[in-house]
Amino acid sequence: MTHLAQFKAGHAYISGEFGESMARRYFGDEVVDSMPRYVRGKRKGLLKGQIRWEKVTRGGWVRTGAYDVDHGPSGYVERRVSKIISAELLIPQWREDDEVIAEWCWPELYMNDRSKAYVIVKDEQAA
Repeated sequence: MTHLAQFKAGHAYISGEFGESMARRYFGDEVVDSMPRYVRGKRKGLLKGQIRWEKVTRGGWVRTGAYDVDHGPSGYVERRVSKIISAELLIPQWREDDEVIAEWCWPELYMNDRSKAYVIVKDEQAA
């Protein structure tokens, strides 16, 4: 029997202490400091935005496509248990798609070497 990997998605606002420290850890001070700030209300002066991440909660097989008779199953074994494998820094928009500022990715090809994870900055105006 195949045991499939399980993933958990999470999010935090970077106006809070936890969200800001996590954003700085994955995206660096330069990108986080370039995020917009609240100008009025109880969060005045705090950073505006959100960080979303995907974490492996249980290792196992990850299906990436259909079964091929000649080559067997399409997928890989996920071994990065209790590790965050991707993160996004974004600004939520009302009734629109969220504006992604930067992405952090740790591809499964380099699952044994976290130093090969990389950041992609998508919005040059904010970052």
